[in-house]
Formats: sequence, structure tokens, C-alpha cells
Amino acid sequence: MIGKVFDRIQSVRPVATKTEKKLIDHICRIDKKELIYLSITDLADMLGVAEATILRFCRKLEFKGFQDFKLHLSQDIVSENEEVQGIPQSIAEQMIGAIKETREQIDYQKCLEIADLIIGARKACVFAVGNSTIATHEAKNRLMKAGINLENSCDVHNQAIITANLGKEDLLILVSVSGSTKDIIHLAEIGKENGTPIVVITNYSKSPLAKYADYVLLSCRKEAAYEGGSLATVVAQSYIIDVLCTAVFERIGSEAKRKAIKASNAVSDKSV
Repeated sequence: MIGKVFDRIQSVRPVATKTEKKLIDHICRIDKKELIYLSITDLADMLGVAEATILRFCRKLEFKGFQDFKLHLSQDIVSENEEVQGIPQSIAEQMIGAIKETREQIDYQKCLEIADLIIGARKACVFAVGNSTIATHEAKNRLMKAGINLENSCDVHNQAIITANLGKEDLLILVSVSGSTKDIIHLAEIGKENGTPIVVITNYSKSPLAKYADYVLLSCRKEAAYEGGSLATVVAQSYIIDVLCTAVFERIGSEAKRKAIKASNAVSDKSV
């Protein structure tokens, strides 16, 4: 079977069972942009059917499963947006939306409290894997100008070794979109066992990683199945890092500005 997802759904209506027709009617009432972010459990609860019913229906549409269904639906939505808005406008709106949604969730007072922990820590570390490492590099580079050495490594073995030697006087900052990345959860487990304060930056407040956090900062750009590390998500994470670093500079005061100027002077002759 070929064609867009909702075209496939309508094409099977004439041969659908009574239960499937009910399923089709309910699915067609859900906004496509909401549907791609639902889990099969969420959708089953919403429609009042068994998960197995949804799975069988997806396979009747010749998808491998519900995740494959969402993947194709996501691609349909992107194609429709690009046809209407144009690719540059579509990308711009995704990034602007990511920042706006995150801004509505961020608590600056909480950022100031985390800033105090960063400043007072014997050793502060920020770790991530994949695209989330972009934000951790930004954090390290920004705070370096204020004279704060934020430990950072992209090697998961080094991350585990460094975390194993942290204690109550240190700080562990973990960045993960899903909050379900095994390597990052492992670091949280080690940190919690050591009594190390943990700050988590994630999209999901109820994720496995968030359960270990003393502080959670939410980036609100959800990812559809096809996106996997989209730059709009990176933009949301970077926005949080920028706010957090600004809070650190505010806490340090004029001394931070003095050090930042000194750092800028040190590299001023590197430009042509």
C-alpha cells in the first residue's frame, strides 16, 4: 500500500470492521501534530481501545507498527508544511517555537540557585551524548570566560570515571532530550549513589533521568519519530544553557565581567 497515511486510512474504510471504523473516526478527529507525539498507550487510553487493536490496524495499513505509522505521518506533515510555507520558513518557525515554548517553562530563580551550586562546587561537570553535546560545549566555553572550569567530555567511559570520583561537594549537570539515554542514566545512578547534586536538562519531566534530579530544567521542543536530534531541539537546549550561564555571571557580578574582558583580550590577536 502506498500514499500518505491519512489517504491509506480512508482507503481501508470500505473494508474496515466495526471496531476499525470507530478507530478511524476517532483518529481523524485528532490533530496530526498532536498524534505524532502520542505513545501507543496514550492513544489507546484516549480512544478506549486495546493497544493490540491499534497495532493490528497499523499493520493493516502496511506499517511495521505504531512507531512506523508515526514516522510516516511525521514525514507527511513536514512535506505539507514545506509546501505551504517553504523550507526556510518552516525551519525558522520550528526553532522560534522551540525557544518560545522553553521560555514559558524556565524558572530563573531556579537557574540562580543552580548558578550558586556551579560557583560553589569543588568540581562541576556537564555531560551528554549525541547532539546534546553541543549544548554542553557551549556551557563549558561560556563559563570558562568567567574563570569557572566546567568539566566536559564526550567519551562515555571518561564520563563514568569522572562521575565515579564526584562527591557531595561537587555538581553533575546532565543533558538528554529523551531522558532515557542509558549512558546518561548510568551517570545519574553513579552520582546519586555518591550524594552528588544533579541538574537535569531534558524535554520530559517524567523521564527515567529526571527521577534522579535535584533540579530539572525543561526544554520543551518535542521530537517526532523521524527527527532524532533535530537542531530545533539543540536550539532549545542552548537557550537554557545561555540563561543558566547568564545567571552565573549575575551571581559573580563585576568580577565575571572583568574576567570575560581579560579572556577576550587574550584571544584578540587571533583574528585577522
